[in-house]
Amino acid sequence: MRLLPLGLLVWVSACSGPPAPDGALCQDVITRMCLARTCEGVNEQLALGSMDCQSTLEERTGCGAEEFAFSTPSRERVLRCRLPLVRQGTDPNKAPRCEDVDEVLEDCPDLTGFLGGRQP
Repeated sequence: MRLLPLGLLVWVSACSGPPAPDGALCQDVITRMCLARTCEGVNEQLALGSMDCQSTLEERTGCGAEEFAFSTPSRERVLRCRLPLVRQGTDPNKAPRCEDVDEVLEDCPDLTGFLGGRQP
């Protein structure tokens, strides 16, 4: 029975620590959007055509650079817009549901524009 409180403490502590760098957050959003590339509207709104999704979006955004920092959209905005993409879980290899991707495309035109290479 003594292990239960210790287990809870370890579980709660696992979610603490410093925030991820902006570049890592940006790359996470790109990875999740690319996993959902088959969802209607993703290719069109992100202007991907037949290009490689991951490398194209990383190049457009610059988030692969070590010194990358959000400006527009802000880090806080990206975190809010990312929520539907992680609704099904935080596994970076699991594609978000298309309805969650649609929510991002519809509710976050600033993020969509950023990923699509359009300036605000």
